[in-house]
Amino acid sequence: MKKSFENNLVLIVDDTPTNVSIIANVLQGKFKTKIATNGEKALALAQATDKPDLILLDVEMPGMDGYEVCRRLKGAPSTANIPVIFLTGKTEHEDEKLGFEVGAVDYIHKPFSTEIVLARVQTHLSLQAAITTAEEATKEADILLHALLPEKAAEEIKSIGTVIPRRFENVAVLFCDVANFTAYCDNHEPEDVVARLDALFVIFERLSQKYNLEKIKTIGDCFMSAAGLLNDVDDPLRAAINCGLEMSSVLIDANLGWEVRVGIHIGPLVAGVVGQERYQFDIWGDTVNIAARLVAHAKPGCVAVVEDVWKSVADDYLGESLGEQKIKGKGSLPIYRLSSK
Repeated sequence: MKKSFENNLVLIVDDTPTNVSIIANVLQGKFKTKIATNGEKALALAQATDKPDLILLDVEMPGMDGYEVCRRLKGAPSTANIPVIFLTGKTEHEDEKLGFEVGAVDYIHKPFSTEIVLARVQTHLSLQAAITTAEEATKEADILLHALLPEKAAEEIKSIGTVIPRRFENVAVLFCDVANFTAYCDNHEPEDVVARLDALFVIFERLSQKYNLEKIKTIGDCFMSAAGLLNDVDDPLRAAINCGLEMSSVLIDANLGWEVRVGIHIGPLVAGVVGQERYQFDIWGDTVNIAARLVAHAKPGCVAVVEDVWKSVADDYLGESLGEQKIKGKGSLPIYRLSSK
């Protein structure tokens, strides 16, 4: 399909009326045009609200010549990306070299050929449109990448194409589970289920940001985040506990029958990205497994932790001993429920 350029604006800059008339007649009906007869006016029109999509710029003009106009265009952020094609009778290698050095994308030599003028203008407008489309696609990809991954992981993928797997020490892992969610799913419309869960997870995301935790992922009705992983946190454990207490106290419509339960553990883990078609940043290790299994021993308004964690923060929180509880893969461990003083 032939591309239409009728909405593209071309700025013609030339101090010779005959040249302006020839170029304007060639472009008439195919492009919108504006005319400037000197460098100062050209710069003003280039910076106007309706910026040109391309500039045809005469090299030899009294006062400010085309080279200087081009330098100023390329030096200003608002006009730097507008392609400039020089109009000139000069055909020496050094003249053309200088033109490309100051930022021009092409040359059209005098006397003008209708076919060449049209071809060059259309080529560079098409190229500029393709560049703009590619830049917009890149921005959208960046937004999606940052939505899927923690910020530092996304930046590492952009920089080197992957996230190097690493072992981290002293990371607080928070697992948040919505109890009675499955039963609700079975008796309600999908749109209602997803909308309500989405609203709750948005709250969890905001609370994670508030306490500088990084959201790792959601798994069904579970939400996982971590403190002290890619972002520096002064006290990862207390940050996670404070976040978990606020999450577990989120008010949910009593008619839903949902309850928020939180388990937290701290220790070493391994983190990295898996998958190629769909990136997923994830964490692995005993620290993660224990946090996930502690959820079953939590209740609203509290977070579940093992005894060692409780002892390390006992001065700052209330603790309720649940005695020895079976933890899959770890045997029996003394468990505590922490709540705010």
